Amino acid sequence: MNIKLKRYPILSENIIRTVAIEEAIMECEDVKTIKFNMKNENTNYIIPRPGQFVMLWVPGVDEVPMSVSGCDINGNWSITVKNIGECTDAIFNLKRGDFIGVRGPLGNWFEIPEQKSKNIFVIGGGIGMAPLRFLTEELSKHKIPFILIQGAKVKSELMFANQFQILDKKSVDIFYCTEDGSYGSKGIPTEAFETILETYSKRLFSNAIVYTCGPEKMIYSIYEICEKWDIELHASLERIMRCGCGLCGLCVIDPLGLLVCKDGPVFKTETLKNMEDFGKFKRDFTGRKVEL
Repeated sequence: MNIKLKRYPILSENIIRTVAIEEAIMECEDVKTIKFNMKNENTNYIIPRPGQFVMLWVPGVDEVPMSVSGCDINGNWSITVKNIGECTDAIFNLKRGDFIGVRGPLGNWFEIPEQKSKNIFVIGGGIGMAPLRFLTEELSKHKIPFILIQGAKVKSELMFANQFQILDKKSVDIFYCTEDGSYGSKGIPTEAFETILETYSKRLFSNAIVYTCGPEKMIYSIYEICEKWDIELHASLERIMRCGCGLCGLCVIDPLGLLVCKDGPVFKTETLKNMEDFGKFKRDFTGRKVEL
C-alpha cells in the first residue's frame, strides 16, 4: 500500500545551528555574556527581538533555554548566563573558539509602544536583567525615554552597569538598589518602584507601561503594584523547558494551559490576572507542580 504523507515545512527558527564562541565577557560575580554570530552562512537568518530566547546546546552536557541579551546589525548575538548548575557551569566556562548549538529565536517578545508619550519603566533583578538589557538597547535606538530600576543582593551582583552608563542621560533615569545597601538605595526593586510612584503625581503615570523580568516573587509584587496604580504590565516568566517548542509540557501554566515557550515568555496584565500559578507554582522536571 502506498501511503502519502503530508510534509510540513520545518520552522527555520527551530533548526539547531552550530556556531563558534567569538567572545566571553565577565559581567559580574558568577555571570558571563557569551557572544556568537548567527548570520554567517545562514540563509534563513531571523533577527531576534527583546524578550525572545534560544535553546542553547552544549555538546555532551545538555540543552537549556537562554534569553537573548543582545544583537547587533552584523548578526552578533549574546546570551548572559549565571553559573548555577551543570549546564550553566559548562556554558560559563566556554571560551573563544568553542562550539555550541543554538535553536532560535523562540517565543514572543516585549512589544515596543508606538507612542513615545508612554511612560516606560524597565524593572529587573538578578539574571532577569539579560532580556531587559536587550530591551533598553531597543528603546534607546527608537529614542523612547524610560526609567530603569535594577536590584541585586549586593553591589558585586549588579549587571551591565557599564553598558547602562553610556545610555542617553537626557532620556534615561537609572535607579539601583541593593538589599545590603552597598550600592544605590537599600532595599528591593519593588520598594524603589513604589517610592517613585508615590513621589510623582498619579497623572504622570496614568499612561505607563512596566516591562519586567527576574524572580517571579518579585514580578508578582510588581504586578500587585501595577494593579493598584492601573499600570499596564509586560512580564517575562521563567519555567523549566526541555524542548522550547511546546512538546514536553513542563512550562505549562494552569488553569489556562498556556506554555511559556510558545505562548510566552512575555505575558501582559490581562493574561497574568487569570493565571492561578503565577507567583505561586511551577513544575519540576517530572512535571509535578511545586511551590516557587
